Amino acid sequence: MELSALIYFVSLVDHKSTHDAASVLNVSQSTISHAVSALEHAMAAPLITRGVRRRNHTGITTAYGQNLYRSSVMLLHWCADLLSGKTMRAPRLALNLYSDRRVTFPGLSDESLQRILRSNLSLRMIGHFLTVCDVGSIAGAARKLLLTQPTVTRQLHKLESIVGTSLLVRSTCGVQPTAAARLLIQGCQSIDRMYRRIMKDENISYFLQTRALHLAAMMPSSPDSSLTILLARLVRYWREKRFSPSLTISTTAAPTIITGLVNADYDVGLCDLVDLPSHFQSVDVETQNLFLVLPMNSTESAAMSLPTIMGAHVLAVPGFGTGLRRLTDMFLENEGIVPAGVVETQSLSLLLRLVIDGTCCALLPAGSFHAANVRAIPLPRRYRMTTRLVWKASHADMASIERLKNSIMEIQSQRSRNATIRSRPAQASAA
Repeated sequence: MELSALIYFVSLVDHKSTHDAASVLNVSQSTISHAVSALEHAMAAPLITRGVRRRNHTGITTAYGQNLYRSSVMLLHWCADLLSGKTMRAPRLALNLYSDRRVTFPGLSDESLQRILRSNLSLRMIGHFLTVCDVGSIAGAARKLLLTQPTVTRQLHKLESIVGTSLLVRSTCGVQPTAAARLLIQGCQSIDRMYRRIMKDENISYFLQTRALHLAAMMPSSPDSSLTILLARLVRYWREKRFSPSLTISTTAAPTIITGLVNADYDVGLCDLVDLPSHFQSVDVETQNLFLVLPMNSTESAAMSLPTIMGAHVLAVPGFGTGLRRLTDMFLENEGIVPAGVVETQSLSLLLRLVIDGTCCALLPAGSFHAANVRAIPLPRRYRMTTRLVWKASHADMASIERLKNSIMEIQSQRSRNATIRSRPAQASAA
């Protein structure tokens, strides 16, 4: 969804038919119809009423459509002011106009809609601008938005061309907003607040997409691992609850997660690290027993000692800096075990593949492998891996992090209840 879709929708409501709206904006009727259908798909709700015999859209809005129309008119009024220079010249008017109070706006003229459409101004462009101002550097904003630096730079140049003035002062230390940019930021933030309050749907706002809550998680060992299942259910839960901001998940190595949190590339992390910076906060998500995982064709007896078994195998270990690597090194040192060889990899999925193919053995937590694919021997209970949700104590949006934490805990609680229910028939059969 972009500004053009909102313009088509507003024009349709104003002119009551796709034919008239298309004529005014000099586009085809199918363009109007497709834009409205895309908006309805994004909101998962009907916006325009349709008669049984009517093929084209009419301008009669549903309750959902009226909400979207009201928010669209407010947003497009601000865009029209921006293009005419009012937002840059009259900050008090802009602040009053876009305050948190509900304001009734007059309709937009066809000329205003045409001017916004021709300008190529976009919500994504404004969202990128806000992110650059928040982060303080174009490179940092590009990392946060998961874009390349030239892409963000082009968007900024387009916005500066549209408003007709420089918005950022660039230096080797980053960027600083100009006086004109500070006025623009105020308007953007006000529109953002109103848009979220009215729409209540992350799918409809590019502001929310560019300000997504970015979760960085350890790389799962397989599509069926406990971590993968948790992340998949978290995505579904977040969307079903229609939480905002939207949730973005990246998987990477545990040390990279901490570096990303420090540099504000990520908002929150899910990792197995024990030693965290002092200005970080954390909560335990899951604690799992460790297993010595062997190929299915291994001939060692379970009665054999662990040093004897591992002395005959090459050991695949995770990279330095991870909690699992620390536990592996601790186990080898405490138990006096010397494997036949060592293979190091940052990828848990590759590590598990090496075991399944019969190349190596490995120490892995419960839930990261299928018992049908490997042989698993439990380690003493003092060797357990804990996965933690971590974040900076000074994070600006603690409410979203608290919501994420509660969501994960609810998912884990439900998984525990389901596991208990599944175990009851087996216990009854054994009895």
